[in-house]
Amino acid sequence: MADTRQRSAPPSFSQNEAADIIREATARALAGKDVDRSLTREDLLAMAREMGVSEAAVESVISARAGRDKAQRRMRRAYMGLASHATSYTIVMGGLTFIDLFSGPGWWVQYPAIGWGMGLAFHAMGTLLAAFNHADKQR
Repeated sequence: MADTRQRSAPPSFSQNEAADIIREATARALAGKDVDRSLTREDLLAMAREMGVSEAAVESVISARAGRDKAQRRMRRAYMGLASHATSYTIVMGGLTFIDLFSGPGWWVQYPAIGWGMGLAFHAMGTLLAAFNHADKQR
């Protein structure tokens, strides 16, 4: 027969367990309230004070989070710039190839394709190296 008695909470928690419990309890408490309401900085600081967390620690985490968000936006812009560059290359080289096919004897389209292709390759290399550096900083 299975033991149906309720088990009591453990006497102590690790830091990760405590953080998870607080996170889940906060999410449950906010779920019953207005969903569109976001917490203000003062709400966050008041919650931290109740838990015994210093204002300096909260401010430090807020500024670190802002730095991470800024770095993520910068990487997103870098990827979009590379995608735009590759799209432009593809469209223009397709057009130049079409012109070259119907402009008479001799092939010349490979010269702008190689030149611009090298520029695109360097752009891709720079973007990927920046992405790897960003990933290393995230660890």
